[in-house]
Amino acid sequence: MKKMLMLFALLSSLVFASNYKYEITPTIGGVLPEGNLDLNDQLTYGLRFGINVNSIFDQVEFGIDRSDNVDYDNSTRSTDITRYFVNIIKSYPLRDKLSLYSLIGLGYENLSNEFAGNNDSGFFNYGLGLKYKVTDHFSLRAEVRHAIKFDHGDNNLFYTVGFVIPFGKKAEPMAVAPVAKPIPVPKPKPVVVVGDDDHDGVNNNQDLCPNTPAGVKVDKKGCELDSDNDGVVDSKDMCPNTPQGVKVNSKGCELDSDHDGVVNSEDLCPNTPAGNVVNSDGCVKVIHLHVTFATNDADISKKYMADIKKVANFMNLNPDYKVILEGNTDSVGSEKYNMKLSLMRANAVSDALEALKIDPSRISIKGFGELNPIASNKTKEGRAKNRRVDAKFIK
Repeated sequence: MKKMLMLFALLSSLVFASNYKYEITPTIGGVLPEGNLDLNDQLTYGLRFGINVNSIFDQVEFGIDRSDNVDYDNSTRSTDITRYFVNIIKSYPLRDKLSLYSLIGLGYENLSNEFAGNNDSGFFNYGLGLKYKVTDHFSLRAEVRHAIKFDHGDNNLFYTVGFVIPFGKKAEPMAVAPVAKPIPVPKPKPVVVVGDDDHDGVNNNQDLCPNTPAGVKVDKKGCELDSDNDGVVDSKDMCPNTPQGVKVNSKGCELDSDHDGVVNSEDLCPNTPAGNVVNSDGCVKVIHLHVTFATNDADISKKYMADIKKVANFMNLNPDYKVILEGNTDSVGSEKYNMKLSLMRANAVSDALEALKIDPSRISIKGFGELNPIASNKTKEGRAKNRRVDAKFIK
């Protein structure tokens, strides 16, 4: 681990480039087996071929090392070992002729006689070295490398010396193009547009609605006014004073969702069934006839004929309207009997309307028995109010 940290620290140092293209380096040295290799220390000799490059590293190196007749521990066996590898090298100047370098790379180890778990295998290696320039045509090199095999993690420590012979054309440093200063580009002057093509009083430069119809009032942006802010411009707004926040149709008029003639914001009964006549609150128009009956009775007292005449007069003034007569009772008696009695009371009022010349086809009846009280059935007065007939109008 300490060796790896040292290597990575060196890789971040200053660049040192060689001044020739190629170099060849014969080497000789030794190998110290580490781990569970079961091999003796060995002599190694080899040859390196380097190509100098102008990059983040300085050289790509191809190499071969050879160790002959390497003995296995505690055995009469031996093997020849050939190692092929490729490294990338980074150099760091120390003095005028002396430089330090680091290397890292991959290789392959071939054994002529595999034994004791030692097999042909790839390996990873890294190392450090010193290079001394004797003359322009000759240098000395000393190196230590640590190689870790992919097979079982066995590893070797190499120490070698070599003499470097450079040749080939000098490597030219990478040319760095000078950074050109940006030429200031003058800002274009705004184009002045004159005129008012749609004659709305706003010049073309500022007119966001350039095709406003002639004669309409516009705002500062040249767009037609919407005085009540309902989304419909004034020239198309049939209801120019719509209250703020209400929903409108394409004509700018407030919606009447149940189509009863009363707009939604004023409609207290927003789901009135179609066809019912409603009052100003949007609720079904009901005339409480105040025609009340004695207990267990369907006869109409003469004093209530004035109220029945009011219904007849309304229908004569509104010939398109029809009336529904709804009979009701108090809770005295059985529910079944009260339902029958309520129909009898509605029929009695219907006969009275017919006597007042109202067409029978415009009259219908319903009986609700004791189901729709308007007062408490626990008191005499409340029961009297519940014995009644109501009139509802429809178209």
